[in-house]
Amino acid sequence: MFKDIFGNNPQTKILDFLLDHPDYDYNISDIAQNSKVSRPTTYKVVDTLLEKKLIIKTRESGQSSLYKLSLENKLVRMILKFDYEIASKVAEIEAEDTVKKYKPVLTRSKVKVVPA
Repeated sequence: MFKDIFGNNPQTKILDFLLDHPDYDYNISDIAQNSKVSRPTTYKVVDTLLEKKLIIKTRESGQSSLYKLSLENKLVRMILKFDYEIASKVAEIEAEDTVKKYKPVLTRSKVKVVPA
């Protein structure tokens, strides 16, 4: 959702992936594969996101470092909230459009109301 609004550049693709999974940490290979960004570019973007404190290094697993969104960062929390609100609004609009596509089966009720 995030990349649909802010563009299809590598940084946005990576943030979009991490925003969809804020509670999990990933190594560079997983981030690259799931974001559809090359590994060399992912390394560069991860360095930038670390500098901006948007992501954090959580741990080492073998020879790989794992990263996730920095949920303590106020900007990250605002971005998560924004992403959620946009996704909710889009879902609401799509649901309304789906309902509008269907015509009622009965256009007039055949039930008569008799006063008591």
